[in-house]
Amino acid sequence: MKPLLWLLFLGLTTSALAQPRVVSQESIKDRDQLYQKYPARLTDASQIQLGQTISSIARQLLTEYKLTDYAVSIQLFVNESGKIDLALYEVDAVAGKKDSVGVLLEKYLPERVADWQIRSTGGKKIQFYAYFMKGRVLQLREIRRGDSLLSTIEDALKIIDTLKIKALHFHQLDLSQVPDVIYRFPNLELLDLHSNNLRSLSLNMKRLPKLKQLDLRSNGLHQDSLHLTKNRSLKLLTLHSNELTDVPLAARASRRLQSLWLGGNIALQLSNRSFGRLRRLQDLNLYGCQLTTLPKGLRKLRKLEILDLYYNHFSELPASLTSLKNLSQLAVANNELTRLPDRMDRLKNLQILYAHHNRLSTLPDRMGDMRNLKLVDIGYNWFSTFPEEISGLRNLNELDISGNNFTAFPQSLEEIPQLQTLHLRGNPFLRLEEEKTYLPHIQKIEKNNTEVFY
Repeated sequence: MKPLLWLLFLGLTTSALAQPRVVSQESIKDRDQLYQKYPARLTDASQIQLGQTISSIARQLLTEYKLTDYAVSIQLFVNESGKIDLALYEVDAVAGKKDSVGVLLEKYLPERVADWQIRSTGGKKIQFYAYFMKGRVLQLREIRRGDSLLSTIEDALKIIDTLKIKALHFHQLDLSQVPDVIYRFPNLELLDLHSNNLRSLSLNMKRLPKLKQLDLRSNGLHQDSLHLTKNRSLKLLTLHSNELTDVPLAARASRRLQSLWLGGNIALQLSNRSFGRLRRLQDLNLYGCQLTTLPKGLRKLRKLEILDLYYNHFSELPASLTSLKNLSQLAVANNELTRLPDRMDRLKNLQILYAHHNRLSTLPDRMGDMRNLKLVDIGYNWFSTFPEEISGLRNLNELDISGNNFTAFPQSLEEIPQLQTLHLRGNPFLRLEEEKTYLPHIQKIEKNNTEVFY
């Protein structure tokens, strides 16, 4: 193991050690001293995994007290033994709720993280971050500045040289309708109206001939309250967290649309007709829509390259998904999948597969033929036998099989020639008393310049 590579495994210990301190960031006046005392930082992959674990603990605590509409960031400082010494939190929420979140974190979080430990930190004191949110958060409005953009309606009304303006950032202005001033700018390419109070919206795209990006997330738009005239300019349409029940006609009116983000529309019900006139679409985001099925009409999206299905309720995926021959990134994590489509190998261009936090115990027989796969994350599933299909992925660079039920080190991992990063933590074979059994295999893999996290 490389000396600067921390061996990461989160688990419960039975020792009754002192509980960590949990305090607000603003209560610590000189954080520079803390940074000097805990100088080491984690790799990006380890930061994400550990951050998610702490976030899950803290989120569960706040959920028990029925709190919502908040965002919390926590900076954690860990000693040489892998125990948390200090957690500094910052809460973003309305005033009364902000205080409630802080009180609960300070009172109950110490006991909930007291027993968690990072096994072997290499004798280093380290720090890492956790971040999570729930519901909608009232955030301070960011005023963006630049020669070709405007952030207030007042400035948009006053400016003389309208031809130079390419972006209007009218987010978080509590708008109930779109101001006509937007039509003053014939060269407008980006219109940001997110987090307003828009219940309906109608844009004459002929008067915005160069508009490429339209951000309407976090409004109150319904299926029949969004209208765009036919256009060939719009490339990105963001409709995250509205009240849509299907792909809106406004998307189909945009004949050259490449990216459509519909995540967070929890009443969404897709049909075979939903994807008509979207043949140029390359990026589709359906994150957290509480979907249980995908229609066969998905196959119409022949140019689709990125499909995000995180945090839904899929138990299986349609075979028609394998018709998406240009797909390069597929994210199906945090669902209820028990299997992947049998002919996954038809996705010849797939490079990235996120399928963690499901109920998978096997992989499709022909998946080993997918020569372009570079990253596969099947962590936190139900695997007890290592899927040998993984060994056939000759160009695989990163593999995550954390949190499964492997009782012996999968020796087939030694046969993946291009592997650069391997995540193993949370498997039964990593029990400390069996280190002499699995450590030689890990050391052999590390000799091929592979970073191993366990």
